[in-house]
Amino acid sequence: MKLAAFRLTMTAAVILAAVTTASAQNMKAEIPFPFQTGGAHMQPGSYQVSVSRSAGVPVLALYNVDQRRSVLTLSQASASPRTKADFKTILSFACAEDRCQLASVQDGSMVYTFHTAKASGTRIATVVLRPDRAE
Repeated sequence: MKLAAFRLTMTAAVILAAVTTASAQNMKAEIPFPFQTGGAHMQPGSYQVSVSRSAGVPVLALYNVDQRRSVLTLSQASASPRTKADFKTILSFACAEDRCQLASVQDGSMVYTFHTAKASGTRIATVVLRPDRAE
């Protein structure tokens, strides 16, 4: 049942992303470590990152430029940054032992959080997002 719900959710995300790519803001990040998100294991490398916000459902698209592999994931929650100092563009990862999971994305105007497994000894790794000049 969980697998069917996951597949249905991801299919909806793919359709939504395909329909709304024009409204997405594209950014770029160099991620120096392997990580997990949206049920996928991603390798270190150069990534194009975009967040689509139409229809009220934030969808994050990560595209590994080196391996030509992408993953879509739905935000668990979103919020505005609390102060001007919090208006950053970063990816945050929750890392425990030898595994990192995407925890949040800040695109300068919103903070999107994603489900991560609870683990003791978790540390946070951040990666800066830059505007993608290839648009």
